[in-house]
Amino acid sequence: MTARLALLALLLAALSPARAQDARRDPTELPSVLRASLEAAQAASAASGAEPGVTAIRQVVFADGRAFVVQRGRRYGIGELLDGARIERISEQAVWLREAGQLRREPLYGGVEKRTPAPAASAASGVKKSKEKP
Repeated sequence: MTARLALLALLLAALSPARAQDARRDPTELPSVLRASLEAAQAASAASGAEPGVTAIRQVVFADGRAFVVQRGRRYGIGELLDGARIERISEQAVWLREAGQLRREPLYGGVEKRTPAPAASAASGVKKSKEKP
């Protein structure tokens, strides 16, 4: 078993000439493998026409009873334009934007929704807790 592992390690070392270059590389630069994968991902997103993730809404602030979207260090309130879309509504979970006559909901946390908690099951079952008096 150890002979197989040693052979596998030897093959990997022989087949990757980039490893020798990475051993002498500048420590502040990205490794060549990671740099190549990032460049490929950027090229794929540019080819698909997808917008960069910089325009995604990531922060909402509530101040003085009003809600604001914080984007690039600036606060945007209801009725203001944000990247060409008018802000219609702001909540803790999402921002509604109207663009070209269409209303769209931009969630702050994809896949996460705020719900009220279910009532405790132990109170309904009649089971007494140890600190309750009879």
